[in-house]
Amino acid sequence: MAEDTSPDMSARVSIYSVDDRPEIKVLHYGSSLMAAMELCKKPLCDDADLQCIIDMVIATICEAKKIVASDPRKLFCYKLPKNLNFFDFSVDAIGSSTSDFSRRWLQIGDFNYNNVISVIRDFIGQWQLSTDTKCVVLSNKRQHYIPMKGTIYFVDAHFSRPTPRCPNPLAVAKVRFIITVSDVLQRYYPVMITYRFEGYSTLFYALGEQTMSSYVFQRFYIDTILHTKLSFYAEICKCRHGTLENPRHNAKPKAVVNPKHASNPK
Repeated sequence: MAEDTSPDMSARVSIYSVDDRPEIKVLHYGSSLMAAMELCKKPLCDDADLQCIIDMVIATICEAKKIVASDPRKLFCYKLPKNLNFFDFSVDAIGSSTSDFSRRWLQIGDFNYNNVISVIRDFIGQWQLSTDTKCVVLSNKRQHYIPMKGTIYFVDAHFSRPTPRCPNPLAVAKVRFIITVSDVLQRYYPVMITYRFEGYSTLFYALGEQTMSSYVFQRFYIDTILHTKLSFYAEICKCRHGTLENPRHNAKPKAVVNPKHASNPK
């Protein structure tokens, strides 16, 4: 996991936004990277000039170092995870019945947005959430393209606890998944998937060196968000209507109209 204190602007894109219009934004944060890479002065070798080839190799290494340094959160440049072949799960917190099976992380070369939604749904299925917690995974049409690095996609997950009395609960805990498809890495690398909980700045990794092996801590975040929202709504209701023991009588009684006056207006 990582706190949102990095100066890397490629990672500091809109995490929660009310604007869900379909669009692909080109982020110009890569302009500083391009300016830094120009300092490497990569030559163009048209002939078999040995010195030019040496200079080109040195400049290429310089450019690679600039790209890696511009991504300290390792969203586009990361090591090949050791345990990426499959992830196993049998706990289903979404409510649908599943059997024990394994699934492969989605590779960059095979990336498809609909497929990554399915992978995220299965990943959430590993979380050991509180009883009666339901989840719905939603697509997000926003995209961010970062020159020389790749594209960022988003998927939203909403958690709630519906009841027979309140099938559409007022309190919903939101988790935003950030999917980065790198243009730098080889096509057989897995797509990087990170996520943030609503109201928190910590970025969690679904795979890679910085991932957490526990599937229990997510319950703390979701329960805290739901409890905070329900407490807030309860305070509003208490201010407006009071409690069962001490109800507030804010509503003024309606005036009773005399039928005679109503039928014989002056």
